[in-house]
Amino acid sequence: MNRRPHSTRVVTLLPSGKSHELGFFESLYAFHHTHRFEWLRRKIASLPKQSISVLEVGCADARSLDYVPVHVNRYYGLDAGWRSGVRDGQAYGLEAAKRRFADHKAFTFRQSVHHSDLQSVHGKFDVEIVLETFEYLETRQLESYIRLLSEKLETHGNLFSTMPNEKGLPLLVKAIGARLSGVPRSEYTPIQFFNAVRGRLDRVPRSERGRRGFDYEAVADLVRRYFPYVRLEPVGALGLPRALSPNIGLVASHDPDAIKAARPTSSA
Repeated sequence: MNRRPHSTRVVTLLPSGKSHELGFFESLYAFHHTHRFEWLRRKIASLPKQSISVLEVGCADARSLDYVPVHVNRYYGLDAGWRSGVRDGQAYGLEAAKRRFADHKAFTFRQSVHHSDLQSVHGKFDVEIVLETFEYLETRQLESYIRLLSEKLETHGNLFSTMPNEKGLPLLVKAIGARLSGVPRSEYTPIQFFNAVRGRLDRVPRSERGRRGFDYEAVADLVRRYFPYVRLEPVGALGLPRALSPNIGLVASHDPDAIKAARPTSSA
């Protein structure tokens, strides 16, 4: 079932679901986007498990499954489905995942915009995946999602999450890259952007379901309320320290041995 990523031309998906071939800056953005999946692959590969159950929040087209290097005996994916449907006969987003894995009886895909849907998921899971999704959850629901993720994780399991670093130099670099590539980002006023680059996110109004004002450290503090073992680390290929990394990886568990098994990719 789990196929390794293969080389192909780089495409991106517009909010409408229409794909188009990318230019240089868009290709660079796609290269950066792929690092979260490679990080996930390394984490799961380091675990002493050859078969796992997976719960994913923000699954989209379930691309993450291409990066799981072991057998998946059960998968449950939740996604808001904002970028899902069929265009010119080609499915994208959540609809693409449903069609691709239609013959996998142990795989479930569900459109969801409320934490109560997570509450209704039966059983517990070895691995939970939340890639670039916490920033798009409603602020008032965020803690409920984290509490339920804690409840749905096996004692010796791991939560793997990546989050954007939306402050300091990483924000400045990403803003410049977005302007050059045409990839849309949350809008800031000049003073809001200045404060975000300074790391003063307390002075930046939080954008609901967006990245403006999002603080990965605040999310990590919430996670620590429900998981006794939490680690933050940089995500990327350049070996940058966490403060300079454009994306941040979070590993959480109820078991100290489980979080040790998911070895850090580099010093945080």
